[in-house]
Amino acid sequence: MKDYEQQKIMSSGSRGRRSQYNLEKLPPAAHISYKPEMVGTRLGWVTIISPQKRWSQKWNHCYVLTKCNGCESIQWQDLNQLQRGKSKGCQACSQKRKIPIWLEKRLTAAKSRCENERDPEYRNYGARGIKFRFASVIEAGQYLMSLYPQLSRHLEIDRIDTNGNYEPGNIRFASHEQNQANKRNTVLSEFKQEYWPYSRNVVVRRLGQGYTREQIIKQAEDSVKRKCKGWKLISARLDFMTYEMPDHITVLPYRTNSFTTVDTVAQ
Repeated sequence: MKDYEQQKIMSSGSRGRRSQYNLEKLPPAAHISYKPEMVGTRLGWVTIISPQKRWSQKWNHCYVLTKCNGCESIQWQDLNQLQRGKSKGCQACSQKRKIPIWLEKRLTAAKSRCENERDPEYRNYGARGIKFRFASVIEAGQYLMSLYPQLSRHLEIDRIDTNGNYEPGNIRFASHEQNQANKRNTVLSEFKQEYWPYSRNVVVRRLGQGYTREQIIKQAEDSVKRKCKGWKLISARLDFMTYEMPDHITVLPYRTNSFTTVDTVAQ
């Protein structure tokens, strides 16, 4: 018993309320017997962890010390109720899941990134002031389930505003491609050749250097005039290019451009 007394006592009774008997309050016993062979027996959601059996005065109740396999709460449970299946031992864990376990794990990880300083990703979330604004992981999961009745574990949880919190109105399910495109260092959320005179790699590199789309197009026109390397292909792209680009495509130069000269751009 001394070993068990050192463990944290959690409150989760067999009927969904605080347990009547735990390590701090033992069930009354007119007789105590010991059955070492029953230690390790699993009944419902709990496992018997002590050989001691505490019998009530009328011998119609026998209590055994159990540990929940889910929440790890330690409680004295009525052995007869467990054996007959009338009690699962822990109502909190035996209830039907409110959200899928895979969704709970992902939201738990998100909460940890915001609140646990030991989390490897804390520097990119909690340290930046990003908060987990839901009362619980369950509440966050139910919010997402209300928005997306048809859940798919292939989608990822994404914050619409990458500098915003995990809160209603700012989280959604998104594909991996959408999630990757919605980052702090994203300079181009979607690439279509019809909007650019260069290949994707060149466009992303130029945006990363701080150039705007207008400056990149101007560079391409100058390259054609000077007949730089690959100018014929660049000229063809300019001829068939659509200059008006949809608003949903994010173009964000994230570093200030300090260049004063136009470099020669390869194809």
